[in-house]
Amino acid sequence: MAGIGFELRKILRNDSYFGLLQGYTYAGLIASGPWILSIVGVLLLGIFSLVMKSGHLPVIQFQVSVTYLIAFSLIVTGLGQLIFTRFIADILFARRQAMVIGVLLAMLALTTLVATLFALPVGILFFRNESESYVILMEAGFVELCNIWILTIMASSIKNYKGLLVSYFIAYAGVVVIGVLLRHYGLDGYLLAFDIGQALLLLSLGALVVLQYPGSADLSLALFHNRKPFWLLIPIGLIFNLGIWADKIMFWFYPDTSGPVIGPLRASPVYDVPIFLSYLLIVPGLAVFLLRLETDFVEAYDNFYSAIRGGAVYAEITLAKNAMIEAAQRGFLDISKVQGVIILLSIAFGAQIMATLGYSQNYVRIFQFDIVGVSLQLLLMSILNVYFYLDRRGRIFYLVSIFLIGNILFTGLTLWIGPFLYGAGFMFSLLITDITGLGLLNYDFAELEYETFMKNDYS
Repeated sequence: MAGIGFELRKILRNDSYFGLLQGYTYAGLIASGPWILSIVGVLLLGIFSLVMKSGHLPVIQFQVSVTYLIAFSLIVTGLGQLIFTRFIADILFARRQAMVIGVLLAMLALTTLVATLFALPVGILFFRNESESYVILMEAGFVELCNIWILTIMASSIKNYKGLLVSYFIAYAGVVVIGVLLRHYGLDGYLLAFDIGQALLLLSLGALVVLQYPGSADLSLALFHNRKPFWLLIPIGLIFNLGIWADKIMFWFYPDTSGPVIGPLRASPVYDVPIFLSYLLIVPGLAVFLLRLETDFVEAYDNFYSAIRGGAVYAEITLAKNAMIEAAQRGFLDISKVQGVIILLSIAFGAQIMATLGYSQNYVRIFQFDIVGVSLQLLLMSILNVYFYLDRRGRIFYLVSIFLIGNILFTGLTLWIGPFLYGAGFMFSLLITDITGLGLLNYDFAELEYETFMKNDYS
């Protein structure tokens, strides 16, 4: 996202409160991406449908269905997202932009094939008692979302941030408007609206990418011929996404915390409401992430390695290294400040927030655990982002593995203990991972010159 980050930073140079607000608002919306914005769209559609006295059950079934689509599309595409991102980054660094469209089309074709091969047997085996229209709409939505996650990687590198925001707005406003118009068709009408919205987003994101990177539309298999040792990125992407969703899935299928909704799909209202509300409250932290770690740190990182490649003297390299470390530390600190304020407000006003939204006070403590957890998740993403730039794939694999294993173990433990600690498993797993990551990063920054000059394998 550094490309968009540098463009947004120009707004901040206006030295006005309006420019500051505008820049961080743009950054928050763009960094949120289709994942969080789709949750907002689905929630709004549900609210409008209930206000218009449409059936309550179809709305619940729709929201749960889309949640599963988002979760499993992210997990499936996690297998290829990072290795595709790395290859595209290498192409852009080598100034071979003409290859981008061909490689992207090949990746989208592969993603469509894998998503279809996953969705078809799942529909046949697990949804045999549901209507054919429901199964087809779910399969179509799954394939669309898988491709959207791939296109989002490319869209985050473009400079046309206003075009990107317009694409998001059209897509999710379309979901809400079309869903309200089709509400009389029940669940199928809502899912059709969602699929149409995702199709609009696919087309608009594709158009933005083509405008940014004009080139041949012929499929390029260069990605699959790449012999560089980046294959560790495949399990990293899978493990990280599994780690994010592990606690949610466990709550969905634990009998004491969940109930059936449609077919094999289950939901856990006691956990789903607090966790998804918590994700909406990290948008300010995501804005800081984009403007600090995806902009200021990247600039300092480029200066450090440019000094090395340019044959600078050791004193100049040391200064550049220290500036890079300070940029990372400032980014971590700014994210912690913003999310710290949100955590304090959530703890202080958690009961009022739940009461205003019409939810039970039993959700308050879970919400407080979850807002701390998602804030720690943002910090983990920041640590991993620095490690990705440093090309320390081994470190990343180690950290995401701690996260996944810890989330499973601690969440299982809290489910066994009982409601008082619901949400604490997710939080503790991230706390341990973050502490480990910060300690390792501090050590690796101290050893950066050795890693840079004396080793050939940075993984």
